[in-house]
Amino acid sequence: MIKIAENKTRKRLRIAQCVFYLLQIFFCTFTFIRFPDPEKAGRYIYKTLLDIFGMFGNTFSDSEGGAKLVATIPFLLILVVIPIVGFFFCALDKERNLKNIVSIFCCLFGVFAIITFIPLNMMDFGAVFSLINYLIISFITSVAMMARLTDK
Repeated sequence: MIKIAENKTRKRLRIAQCVFYLLQIFFCTFTFIRFPDPEKAGRYIYKTLLDIFGMFGNTFSDSEGGAKLVATIPFLLILVVIPIVGFFFCALDKERNLKNIVSIFCCLFGVFAIITFIPLNMMDFGAVFSLINYLIISFITSVAMMARLTDK
């Protein structure tokens, strides 16, 4: 990639990307999944991504409903890794367009992972906020790509 010195507009867009990726990492602490409690009818169990990683070594019977959730834990790790990768690319790449390309792919994979790994009837606030935040990041990234093409 051709290195072009960063001007004021591109710097602001890069910082905005970094802030929204940090916000995306913060959304991992919100409740992502809501599933019915097997012990109490009509009640739900709310889990954040960090709570789910605490269930990694547990074994559940099929009647508890958690066996399927434990099987998806390695895939849910992707939901935490994607914003971290996007943040570091945006924070460390100042002169090349690589941060924008990686950011678009991170947004694409993030939305795909949320929609694929979390059923729509089990989505909670964290998942919805993350989807909206990924759309905002992809919009900022597309503007940053166009800002690179413009003259001074």
